[in-house]
Amino acid sequence: LSMADAALDAAVAETQRLLGAQIQKPKLTEPLLKKPPFRFLHDIISEVHRAKGFPGPDILTEFDLDSNNFKDKDSKVAYLNKVIGAVAAVCGPLSVKPLKIVAGLEPEHTNAFLIALAR
Repeated sequence: LSMADAALDAAVAETQRLLGAQIQKPKLTEPLLKKPPFRFLHDIISEVHRAKGFPGPDILTEFDLDSNNFKDKDSKVAYLNKVIGAVAAVCGPLSVKPLKIVAGLEPEHTNAFLIALAR
């Protein structure tokens, strides 16, 4: 187990602990959190929005809550930019990059973003 793998395992466990206490779905499985697809992230963000009212309706519109509206890379990146901006405004800067998320890269940063979302 490399340092990066160990760090990712720890981030995934923390995501499961913090977010799992707030939302029932989607199931926060280790394989999905280690390589989170956009739809999975959208479901998490939408569910946190429903549960906590964050990000608020000033950021997430009805359009944003329908994952069918995000088919291409540009629309997914724009959506993630909005949500990451809202989380960063509350929690401080995040080292997550929407293009990397959409490409399935740097899952440790994606998990750090999800942990911040949960807080």
